[in-house]
Order: sequence, then structure tokens, then C-alpha cells
Amino acid sequence: IAGYHDIGYEAFGKAGYYTITVFNIVNIIGSIGIYAILAANNITELFAQVNVHISPRVMMVVSTAIMCIPTLFAKTLAETLLVSLIGTLTSVIVTIVIIAMACLYPIRNGEMHVGDSVIRTGPISHFGAIPGGFAMAISSVTFAYLGTTIVPHIEGGMRRPEKFNLVFGSALSVIAAVYVVMAATGYWAYGDRTLSPITLNFPKLWPTTLADICITIHVLFAGPLYLVQMALEIEGGLGISLKPPRIQRLWRLAVRIGSAVLILAISEAIPFFDDVIALVGALTNPVLIYLAPIACYVKLKGWRNCSKLSLAGLALLLAFGMATSAFGLVQTIFDIIESFKHAK
Repeated sequence: IAGYHDIGYEAFGKAGYYTITVFNIVNIIGSIGIYAILAANNITELFAQVNVHISPRVMMVVSTAIMCIPTLFAKTLAETLLVSLIGTLTSVIVTIVIIAMACLYPIRNGEMHVGDSVIRTGPISHFGAIPGGFAMAISSVTFAYLGTTIVPHIEGGMRRPEKFNLVFGSALSVIAAVYVVMAATGYWAYGDRTLSPITLNFPKLWPTTLADICITIHVLFAGPLYLVQMALEIEGGLGISLKPPRIQRLWRLAVRIGSAVLILAISEAIPFFDDVIALVGALTNPVLIYLAPIACYVKLKGWRNCSKLSLAGLALLLAFGMATSAFGLVQTIFDIIESFKHAK
């Protein structure tokens, strides 16, 4: 098993292979688009702080080009170790800064105290649950775990794949713990006034700028992982690994540069690109995160070999995932409609 699509092939033949490949590539294009938008906006705002004004569209092109560079030199995800380490390091820094800033500068009694200064923000409220935001929150969590679609490629590139279960389980546990701690700390500090990203709640001090820089670096170094995955999906379908080494290198360069150019062309051609990308994610995430893994698991193991409790749990997970994703899809469609109304 070299990739996610191979699991689909083992379970459902060519139909599974091509279905997962198409959904995965479309989703990767959307994910890279989101990363490019986020990086461009962050870089534009950082430059604006020193009175240098650059168009977000220009920075989006630059960001996509930067993400493309590492993919030209990496044959597989196993060769993106340095990129992964930099992304991990920036994540650690951002996590520490966010927790520290939220604890140091919370909103209390409608005020935030920064040294001798007092910033009046208005009162905040804490709720045990917010029904109206539940579905959107779950949709965001689903996107946060979308990186699991890269997992088969990572296992295929490991020197010791027998360690995969331990490594993957540990990684998911750490990520879940970080998400919970950051979310709880942020909500404790800012309640219903918590913004996205949370750095917008912080006073404009150097740790806030450091966090914004690290987020931008993380995005720029996470993007290549998705681009390599997309390239591997396309290269596998074209049978490039069967060609002579020199021809392989030329094909890889063409596929990876072409992928980046395709994403840029789509971003420039489609109006309200960020809303459309959100729609793409809402359509593809449920299939890749919930439907395909569960269907492949049951098909490969055989539903008769699954316990009733296991089947009930999988059915509940599938229903939960599809229902919450549907709420996210509806909200995204409303956002696109509103964007068209404001454009008229």
C-alpha cells in the first residue's frame, strides 16, 4: 500500500481507486488554496506593520511558489523530513505563545490589562454549549484532521513501517491534547469574544508578531506535504515509476510545477476563491475522513467479521460525520450567496 488510493483499489477495485484519487486531488487543491490565502494575508499584514503595502494576490502567487520549491526535490514524503521538522518547530512555538498570552492577557470585567495600560473590550460570557456553533466547530475539527489522508504515503516511505501504529497513535494523541489545551485556554481567556485566529485577541506585542510569523512559516512548510501527496497520486496514475530514471525526473518536475500552476490559475480565475475553497472542502472532507475509511475497512475485513458493537460504532461515527459536515456545507453555500449579493 503506497497511498490512500491503493486502499480504495484493494477494497473496491478501479472504482475505489479513481474515486479516492479524484476526491483527494480536489481536496488537496482546496487545502493548498486555503494555505496560500492564509499565508498571503499574514504576510500582507506583517508587512503593513512596517508600512510596506503589498497586494494579497501577489503574495498568494509568491506563497504558492514557495510551497512548490521543496516538492521539486522530494521524490516521496520520506524526503520532506526537514520541511516537517520546521513545521513542527513552529507549531510548538505557536502553542507556547498562545497559551502564555491567553494566560497573561485575559479579558476580565470587560478589560484587558497590558502593563500599566487598560484596554476596554466589553464583558465576555462563557457557555457550556453553543448549539448554533456546534456543527461548524465539528467541521473545523474534521478539517484539522484532514492530514490523515497523507498517512498511507508516510507509512509507505518509512524505513521501519512496523513502527507505524505506535508513531501514528502517539502523533494523534499529542495533536488532540494540543488542540484541547489551546481551545480551553483561549475560551477561558476570551469567552464568546474569541476571534479566529486567536492572535487577533492578543495585544500587539512581540510574542503576537512571533506567533503570526510562525503560523505563516508553518503554513508555507505544511503546503509542500500536500503538494507531494498530490504529485504522488498523479504520478502513480501515470505509471511514472516504471519509466527510465531520467524520464522519471522530467515527469516529476512537470507534474509538480504543473500542479502549482494549476492551483494558481484556479485561484485567479474563480471569484470568491476562499468561499469556493470552503465549499470544495465541505464536499470532499466527509468522503475522505468518514465515508471512504469506514467503507474500505468494512469491505476489506468483511462485515460478517465485524462485531455488532463495532458496526454500530462505525455507523454512528459515519452518521455523525456526515450530518455535521452537511451543516458546514449549508453554511458555506449561504456564505457564497452572501458574497454574490455584496458583489452586485
